[in-house]
Amino acid sequence: MTQYSIGDCVLERSDPLFEEALANAYRSRERPLCLCSTPGVPMYIARTGDNSYVLKRMPNSGQQHHPDCDSYEIPAELSGRGAVENKAISEDQETGLTNLKLDFSLSKVSLNRTISKGETKEPTAVKADPTKLTIRSLLHFLYEDAGLNKWAPNMEGKRSWYVIRKYLLQAAQNKVARKHPLGEALLIPEQFSLDHKDEIVARRRQFLSKLKKQGNKQPMGILIGEVKTIEEARFGFKMIVKHMPDTPVYMGEDVYKRINKAFSTELAFFHENESIHLLTICTFLLSASGSPQVDTISFMAVDRNWLPFENIEELELLERLCTGKRHFIKGLRYNLGSSDVIASVLLTDTEGKPTAVYLVPAGATESYYDELNAVVSHSELPSQILDVNQEDTLSAV
Repeated sequence: MTQYSIGDCVLERSDPLFEEALANAYRSRERPLCLCSTPGVPMYIARTGDNSYVLKRMPNSGQQHHPDCDSYEIPAELSGRGAVENKAISEDQETGLTNLKLDFSLSKVSLNRTISKGETKEPTAVKADPTKLTIRSLLHFLYEDAGLNKWAPNMEGKRSWYVIRKYLLQAAQNKVARKHPLGEALLIPEQFSLDHKDEIVARRRQFLSKLKKQGNKQPMGILIGEVKTIEEARFGFKMIVKHMPDTPVYMGEDVYKRINKAFSTELAFFHENESIHLLTICTFLLSASGSPQVDTISFMAVDRNWLPFENIEELELLERLCTGKRHFIKGLRYNLGSSDVIASVLLTDTEGKPTAVYLVPAGATESYYDELNAVVSHSELPSQILDVNQEDTLSAV
């Protein structure tokens, strides 16, 4: 575990004296050092609204940290985060808050309209605005900040919905969207427990009660959950989310059709492979009867280790790396489209610098190869190109 030099002490985050040391350093305006590398990487301390203290990496310093450090950040050119960093995502060093600009609404003025629309546009069809996060990008951002796109052999068998939820909620702390704490709008179902069923249901109902219509304004929530099934309802369709099967999320038939078209790959993996988890993120509002109804929605397929993947080749690559006990970081697209070049993974256990692995998709165009060559030539990291259009390419990893 990473150690930090705070004042005269060297501590880990789990140390009982860690919070007190942060408070003392904050008052004396000292800058702690992350000791993941020599001579240490400067960090900063932010004071939150509840008078607690948070240790954070300095902006644009992520690559100075050791690849195994929690503060390490994948280089901008390797994922979609670089396109939205400091635009849709901005950090205030004084408050420790991260402000998120979203391209979707968190409230409605009136319900006199068709409720559900869904996010079904491919970002390359209509260029995504780099100054705002799409609903998919928000999930990618939280997943990456939670460290859930990182893998090490000691994580094998230790990830469950309880773990996923815990770290997503931690990632949402100190995040602000539209001048309100993101966590206040976020519903991530608690792991079901028969012994605590009544308390869990009561907490969920309390959350939903905050979304009731207030005059002409209808607040919306953001749901992140694991899909159990999407099935027909009396009118339209309903999505059953694991750990909250008693609270279906409804959608119109038009939304259901667009979902099947836009997320056909994710849904196919979910239906055909029992080891695959299908995550959803959606904004929702309450109908007159109090039932959640989808407004904007996206999906992300993750493998048995809860690592995101986009196609069968990438799923096989992740399985090979996990079986080979490799250390790596999975690249995420954020606002980028499927034809934009990103590194599938960043191997963090290679000698010297980490190695970026690019997985060329089937049927890649000449322009894709041109962009890939440009990205590789301008990157400071070693790279490995796996072209699925060539035979037995994954065996090279």
